[in-house]
Amino acid sequence: MLLQLQNIEFQYGNHAVLHGISAQINSGDFIVMTGNNGSGKTTLLRLMAGLLKPTAGHLTSRKDLRIGYLPQRRDIDRQFPITVFSLVLSGLQNRKPLLASFSPEQKERAMNVLQRVGLITAAHSTIQELSGGQFQRALLARAIVSEPDLLLLDEPDTHLDTTGREFLYQILEEQNQRSAIVLVSHDLRLPEKKLWQMNEGRLSIE
Repeated sequence: MLLQLQNIEFQYGNHAVLHGISAQINSGDFIVMTGNNGSGKTTLLRLMAGLLKPTAGHLTSRKDLRIGYLPQRRDIDRQFPITVFSLVLSGLQNRKPLLASFSPEQKERAMNVLQRVGLITAAHSTIQELSGGQFQRALLARAIVSEPDLLLLDEPDTHLDTTGREFLYQILEEQNQRSAIVLVSHDLRLPEKKLWQMNEGRLSIE
């Protein structure tokens, strides 16, 4: 067991968003979470990432669980002046002392991940220079560079063309050998092992 949710409730002010969510994520899982806009998918993902705390219920994780999180692309400022390499390397920020420099091994890991996602030639380009598909792969590289046990992805395939989606899914299938994956997506052609359906804040598992 990597992560367990028991009767999770969440509300913003007086507005209830999640109702009695219970589920478990295990090593090797590839879970596709779908549902209408406003059904609570992003809120649930943020709870699992530890960015929100449940109003009620319990969320239990395996000791020392490493989580990688990729938010929706619209939540990220592409005008920030940073190179692709530095963006990916920032995914290791919590793996070193606060004021210490990144080690040569960490820099090598970042370059290896860029190689895996097909962005090695763009390593020293700024993120503004990337296409939409390339930027999404850079964000994915940042999420996986820390070698997470659990990878949480919020609609990483939105706005990608068919070729871009196929390449992304190929990377994720390979990553699933290393990490359990929870992917928010409307594309049901994905080779999921489990399907989570969100409907008005309630979860059903198929």
